Amino acid sequence: MSRKIDRLPGPVSKRPMKVIIASPSRSGTLGLYRAMQILGFKPYHSYECLFVHGVPHMEVEYEAVRAQHNRFSGIKRYDKADFEKWFAEYDCLVEVPSFFGMAVLSAYADDPNVKFILTEREPEKWVGSFNNTAGTLMKMADSFPLVILRHFDRPLNLFLNLNQTICWALSDKTNPGEPANALAMRRNYVEYIEMAKRIIPADRLCHIKLEDGLGWEQICPFLDMPVPDQEYPDRNEPARFQAIVAEFIQPMVTRAMVRFFTVAVPTIGVIGWAAVKYGPTVSAAVKKIPNSQMI
Repeated sequence: MSRKIDRLPGPVSKRPMKVIIASPSRSGTLGLYRAMQILGFKPYHSYECLFVHGVPHMEVEYEAVRAQHNRFSGIKRYDKADFEKWFAEYDCLVEVPSFFGMAVLSAYADDPNVKFILTEREPEKWVGSFNNTAGTLMKMADSFPLVILRHFDRPLNLFLNLNQTICWALSDKTNPGEPANALAMRRNYVEYIEMAKRIIPADRLCHIKLEDGLGWEQICPFLDMPVPDQEYPDRNEPARFQAIVAEFIQPMVTRAMVRFFTVAVPTIGVIGWAAVKYGPTVSAAVKKIPNSQMI
């Protein structure tokens, strides 16, 4: 079975991997993504997937998450060669590795040239933050008007499916607000952090608790880099997340609305007109059909 990653064009050039930020989303990852850019790295974060590469990389990520977490998907799980092809243009990974359990971390754990950063926060706070951002988007996707509009724009539907698949992977396929959701997310988060600390060599791991602070003073010494003469990136991640999502989906929602009103509304109007004009006649004709012909 040919996969999206197999059909993804090969890279023109390849950068050696230098840093992997293994932290799950909602653990200071957006700030770390921007911080790594300031330090001169080329990091791959969900922002790169959505805004820089768009549909091709969203399809790859969607496929990779399903392959990793759904044993019945029929998709071969990604290995190091697949990850290297996907991330070939980048020398740093942020947040995305956490979508695949230990797969990415295990693939690079034996490389002595790769350093790892793992931020951790109180599990309950992480669950609340995740459900207030990605979880809220998941709820919106199943509510009016997105539940209808998503079917009128393929990239929009793909993005919402990707978000839902990641949320389900982290929550044992439960939805925000369901009784088992918070417990499953907390358990999976704690297990992920503990497994990451076991797999990553201690001498190449910078483990940071967010409650103790996250800034240049925590990451620059570990990376053997001088502290930049500018402030650490904005830490208000929920607000920034909402702004990014709004910026990303607004054009797609607009396209979907145009298509909906161009295609669906006239069709619905014609159906309504036909129902009023011919409904009684059709109904009478149907009543005359023998039951055997209606089976």
